[in-house]
Amino acid sequence: MEPTGQGTTTVRHRMQSPPVITSTATLRAQAPDLAGTWIVGLDLRGIPIDWAGCALAGAGFAACMFAGGDETTVVARGATVLPAFHSGSGGPGFDPYRTALYANDELMAGYVDGRPETTFDARVGARTLKRPSTLELVARGIHDACIEAALLRFVDDVAAPVVGLMGSHTTSRTDTAYRATAELARDLTTAGFVVATGGGPGLMEAANLGAWMARHPPADLDTAIGMLAPAPDYETDPPGFLEAALAVRAQFPDGATSLGVPTWVYVHEPPNQFGTHIAKYFENSIRENGLLAIARGGVVFTPGGSGTAQEIFTDAAQNDYTLYDVRSPMIFLGTEHYERERPGLLGAVQDIAAHGGWGHLVRVVDTADAVVEALRDLGPVPPTDAVPPLQRR
Repeated sequence: MEPTGQGTTTVRHRMQSPPVITSTATLRAQAPDLAGTWIVGLDLRGIPIDWAGCALAGAGFAACMFAGGDETTVVARGATVLPAFHSGSGGPGFDPYRTALYANDELMAGYVDGRPETTFDARVGARTLKRPSTLELVARGIHDACIEAALLRFVDDVAAPVVGLMGSHTTSRTDTAYRATAELARDLTTAGFVVATGGGPGLMEAANLGAWMARHPPADLDTAIGMLAPAPDYETDPPGFLEAALAVRAQFPDGATSLGVPTWVYVHEPPNQFGTHIAKYFENSIRENGLLAIARGGVVFTPGGSGTAQEIFTDAAQNDYTLYDVRSPMIFLGTEHYERERPGLLGAVQDIAAHGGWGHLVRVVDTADAVVEALRDLGPVPPTDAVPPLQRR
């Protein structure tokens, strides 16, 4: 299959969240119709279910315990059974069969004050620097698939348009762009959007911070940025950088919902502290594609480097082939950067969009108000017969 932008056969990937069962009460309520379900971590011994009478085609049982010959029965009925991974020193060091996104407290588990390397997140990351066994690679793949499923459930649950906010990971907390991005994310959140970022430092942290502070008076965002300013960069002061963020969380608890989608590929970059939901992946390519795919409300590109450029063209490709049911706005924030400093990026996207018939979805703006207006005005566009499809060659 090669995408050409012309032809008659359209391929689109519908984003659907698979049903997951994590309690015996839910299992008993849904039985006997268990086809296609994902059942995780249950002790099924003694549960009064007639497995031979259940619909189990496409069902998956992960890390469950069966009585007698029940496992043989469910396999014969069309289910797949996956064993538990060893939880001790011989295991992967994380739970591959996750059923929910990470919370910040989970990734920070084990933290010793002033030592970022002691967190669960850092310990898992440190293992990725070593040559993995085949078993660990399998565990990582399962983990990322489960995070993907949990991410789709998150999108269903928030029932609001998700807007991706992309930008540099190196921007200092004292940079004017940091404040501007935080204010934009706050405005987007109060306008009813759910902000999603790459989950790291720099402008990603600024965006999650702004969303977090959306429930607080505007002056509190100024206070929070002032608290972060003494430790402006992670690379120069990792403990101070982290402690400043923890102090902001402590002073301003109960942040508004936002999403971070980081990766352990960038092992030396901790996830920022302000995303309420964190979809952390091992594979960066899966993470980047998924983040842009769920941003059906649109993607805002703040000035960034090569990583942002990669995200721009990935998003443009998803739009051009309408891979995920809709075409969503691409908003470029900063005419100076995108029209004068980096005109090649914008020009290439505009050319792709004009050829594909979605040029109106590309907009360059300079203010937060203009971003919100553009996202409200354009919105995601469902595919039509005029959408250039993928052609089998």
